[in-house]
Amino acid sequence: MKAINEKTGGIMQRETAVTCFRCGVCCVKYNPRITVAEAENIAGALGISLEEFRDRYVDGSWFEPGYFLLESHDGPCIFLEHKPGNRLSSCLIHPVRPQVCRDWEADWHRRECCEGLSRYWGLSIDFSGELQGHPAKIREFKDFLRSPG
Repeated sequence: MKAINEKTGGIMQRETAVTCFRCGVCCVKYNPRITVAEAENIAGALGISLEEFRDRYVDGSWFEPGYFLLESHDGPCIFLEHKPGNRLSSCLIHPVRPQVCRDWEADWHRRECCEGLSRYWGLSIDFSGELQGHPAKIREFKDFLRSPG
């Protein structure tokens, strides 16, 4: 379901799904804890052994039996790709991303989503759920949300 209220042109309220606009802020703020099975799945998709995956992509200073913590790369998840000057981020392992990443839901009430909206689009949401900002940027953002994939 789209995030735009077609009647008012505003952002729909909490009960309506929000289209993720791939800002990557959540991937910068959180490093996912993954199971051994997820690590094996990602390693397989990357064509490397679990041992090599652990050496290259796991935070060795963190320990919890049965889990790994993905390494960060100067802050963001090591698998986040964000090109300077581009509003969109990409997950380099999106098809095999961890369950915690699959479970993340974009929401206009999440500070991470609001931060991405502000940082990459120059927009904000007011208390009534309406987009605030330059009209041209609002149009561009709404067109982006309506565009496929």
